[in-house]
Amino acid sequence: MTTRTESHSRRRSSRLPLVALLLIGMMTGTAFAEEQEPGLDDLLQLLEQETELATQTKQNADYVPGTVSVLQADELRLLGARTALDGIALVPGLDVQRNRFGAATIRMRSVDFFFNAGNIKVLVDGLPISREAAFQSSAVLLMPIEQLERIEVIRGPGSGVHGDFAYMGLINLVTRHDRNLVGLNVGSGSRTNAYGVFRIDNAQKDFHFSGNASDWRSDRYDTSDGRDNDERRSFLNLQASWGDIGFKLVALDRDFSGLVPIPRRTGQPPPPVPYSLQFQRERSYNAELRREWHGEGDDRGALWFQHQYANYEREEASFEGPRDELGGNLIRRWGRHLVLAQLQVVRLKIDDATDFTGNGPPVLADESRRMTSLTLQDQVDLRDNLQLTAGLRWDDLDGIDSALTPRVAALWQISDHHLLKAQYAEGFRSPTYQESYVGDSQRGPVDFERIRSSEISYIYRTPSTVFRATGFSHKIDHMIFPVGVPIADSEPEIDGQGVEFELTRQWTPWLRTLASWSTANAMDGRSAYIPVGGQPPVRFGAPSVGQPEELANLSLLLGEGRTWSGGIHWQHVGRRTNRGIEAFEDGYDLLNLGLSYRPEREPRLRVDFGVRNALEERVTYLETGTTGLVRNNYPDRLWSVGVSWAFGGR
Repeated sequence: MTTRTESHSRRRSSRLPLVALLLIGMMTGTAFAEEQEPGLDDLLQLLEQETELATQTKQNADYVPGTVSVLQADELRLLGARTALDGIALVPGLDVQRNRFGAATIRMRSVDFFFNAGNIKVLVDGLPISREAAFQSSAVLLMPIEQLERIEVIRGPGSGVHGDFAYMGLINLVTRHDRNLVGLNVGSGSRTNAYGVFRIDNAQKDFHFSGNASDWRSDRYDTSDGRDNDERRSFLNLQASWGDIGFKLVALDRDFSGLVPIPRRTGQPPPPVPYSLQFQRERSYNAELRREWHGEGDDRGALWFQHQYANYEREEASFEGPRDELGGNLIRRWGRHLVLAQLQVVRLKIDDATDFTGNGPPVLADESRRMTSLTLQDQVDLRDNLQLTAGLRWDDLDGIDSALTPRVAALWQISDHHLLKAQYAEGFRSPTYQESYVGDSQRGPVDFERIRSSEISYIYRTPSTVFRATGFSHKIDHMIFPVGVPIADSEPEIDGQGVEFELTRQWTPWLRTLASWSTANAMDGRSAYIPVGGQPPVRFGAPSVGQPEELANLSLLLGEGRTWSGGIHWQHVGRRTNRGIEAFEDGYDLLNLGLSYRPEREPRLRVDFGVRNALEERVTYLETGTTGLVRNNYPDRLWSVGVSWAFGGR
């Protein structure tokens, strides 16, 4: 019989080869970089990944508060990624998942939330696309990689700037608006994906209009156990500007129907019929009208109005309703201080909602609430090499709760090559509609669910090498559940800690490697063993359900930007916890390949070939819910071939 100590020792030893590989690569790459740095100055673009995601002010991703990753879509395409979700798997600490319906969600830093994309706020071109109150994960994470320019990810709370549900993290999908092209992909499961990008500029009238769109159709593609399923996904993203006035539209439409496994309840016999015919639909859009003002230097301001609409449908539940936001901000430089002030007033409306799973109200109609938010932030250069960012956000949701959300972060540039960052940040989420109502009546005040997170990062940067090491801890309390869920009576909490390592190395102008390794442990009160006989529960809980012992990625990019280019991506997911300390589910390893060809005489033509799960590994995603743990198997090798043509001088 294996003891708990022996099990822990075996788990720890299984990680040592991966840690050793990463550290050896770090030391070798650093030494090589110091020897070769003068000859690699033309590779400085490796470091220039700017983002406005963390502070609303444009900065290099390594110099913003918290931990921000920027993934370039062209690189992800060469590593076999077909969707945004495939690419996100390269971010340390993010464990991507697919459920019975093929929908996407993420387990961030080992904490399991099976709804709302893992309680991560998802933006497209800076606009929220999903209604978190609907309890659903948005299909926007399945956007084709060809539509994307880059993916920006905040690991940890982003509520200090982005508010409600920027809780475990934040993802911004930045779509392509830089060229004119059309393309077509075909692949496994009778999959087809037609897409296009366009751009129109008139410099004399200071006018710009651009957009991208795709239509994805498949049969038996990316579904659990390859069962007979039909799916269609359509995405549209538009941008226009005329002087200081701008307009954005992001929209999606997903239809899924087919055979879905019936979850087996823990301790109960299997259902007589293992599958049922079900459907899932999502139709969402967000339109924004914005006016911007630009002063001298960093001074600027904006006023905007957003109208968002979301409609979700499946067999057991539905949600429909708009979200309207009026907001404005002002950014002003005063000496060493860069100050942000932002005000948002939001109307949240439910036109119609149903839930027949027993977890929420059976019918809701014409419900409305207002949310008011005020953000203040100051980035101050205490010294030439020392920056402090302090922010405070106030949110008030009618009839539910109000909260102050602080963030304090420091950046110390020790030398040209060495950075040290530290941050304390909080985040929150409000209740979903299943958690806000009892029957058709409002539940009344409900404390926001809160997360408190601390992290520290060390970054080493040269023109050819970037190494990042991050340690973090977080605590989640005031957890929200629908009325009647027994575990809520024990007021469970989650405590988590972990480390994340990243290494990017440009060996030559045509050869680059990327590596990452992360591990985290979350003790989850929701997994607590509750004794019978009226005894109090074990309050510390057990490992969060489904958390992997480790996550690792190793990628090789060859010949980027040349006639022939390609990539290899190895993705490792360690074994994962089941309910109970000694129960585990197997992990998996994926090998993904990509190849691209651009003729020298006709560089506007591009031909792509990709393979995911080249070795046909049995990939099992773990879905948690009210019926217990559900295993969704994705064992197939998936291939794709695509061609695109650029035109119109771009």
